[in-house]
Amino acid sequence: MILDDAYRKSTQYRQWSYTQEKLAEIRQNTNDVACIRLREKARIAVAAESTQTSSDEGSFSHGREGVVLTDGDIQTLKAEEELKIVDWACMKIIEVSGAMEPRIPSNITATAIQYLRRFYLTNSPMIHHPKQLVPCALYLATKADHLYLPLSKFIDGLEGVSEESIKARESVLLQGLRFALDVRHPMKGLVGGCIEMHAMAEEGRLGGISKATGFASRIDSAADQAKKLLVTAAQMTDAYFLYTPSQIWLAALTLADRELTETYLERKLADLASPEAAATESRTKLVSTISACARLLESYRLPDPHTQRKELRRIRRKLDICQNLAKVDIEASPGRTFTSMEGEGEGGDYPGRPTKRRKLEVEISQEKGDSSDSDGVV
Repeated sequence: MILDDAYRKSTQYRQWSYTQEKLAEIRQNTNDVACIRLREKARIAVAAESTQTSSDEGSFSHGREGVVLTDGDIQTLKAEEELKIVDWACMKIIEVSGAMEPRIPSNITATAIQYLRRFYLTNSPMIHHPKQLVPCALYLATKADHLYLPLSKFIDGLEGVSEESIKARESVLLQGLRFALDVRHPMKGLVGGCIEMHAMAEEGRLGGISKATGFASRIDSAADQAKKLLVTAAQMTDAYFLYTPSQIWLAALTLADRELTETYLERKLADLASPEAAATESRTKLVSTISACARLLESYRLPDPHTQRKELRRIRRKLDICQNLAKVDIEASPGRTFTSMEGEGEGGDYPGRPTKRRKLEVEISQEKGDSSDSDGVV
């Protein structure tokens, strides 16, 4: 429980564990690389436009009123804005999984959210729009967590989603995840911990928490509150990147019932056969880490819908520009400016696939014409 030795052998720890500083550095670097790439594509787009018509005078119009790019004025997203888009996508996964029949279990929904959060550590939403990856991440999670659901049934009821679109983007998502699909969730640890607490209380090993004080209802109530935090706050923050599963569920339980958690930890630490000095040091370190994780979970608040919608609409205008630029082929000639987004498998500019190409053009034109979407992004 203290050292999490088994967890430290997992791909989640080896590939997806960071400090807060490193996490911020990776996100900023991802944003910087995407911005450089898009500015280069904007330069090519401007050059192509200027050679095709002299009336453009070196500008590239996105197609929306008031949105015009010049070679020195590229409206790319900031790293903080990218994170807001990712948070929106994670909420979409929760909405979609809750509306599906049969309802997707919370642990699979959590897996899909973590797939998306991992993917966008090293991939920018400016290049890969999360709207296209939300259903793909959710379906991949059902397969990884052994929930058999035929793709044809999965997409039933998902408007605008086809089997082909999910298959085409699955390889992109897998590459972004480094083909590491294992996600260790804190929910399982919470269940095991509560079973152990029940047994300890039965034996009178939880101090004042015993049969006489109605321990069962207290433990169950704390577990229910903790689980709610694990399926919301733990998913919508960086908890999985910063802490181990056991630290996360203990932090959630601390917020639900601090006395119960502290009593449980004291008893567990007392049972360890280690020198007193080492035990004291371990306890101090463990309590400090759990407290920091608890503060992170406690800090999460659902955004105000009106404020969020307004902010996402602002970000969307910039994201639309970036999405158009992402389709510019750096290697293309001026007469062949737009091709498929790199890494995308559907709607690409491939020989023998004009039907999909026309379908994508129709979808893009529909998106451009819809400026009053309810969530401000799609």
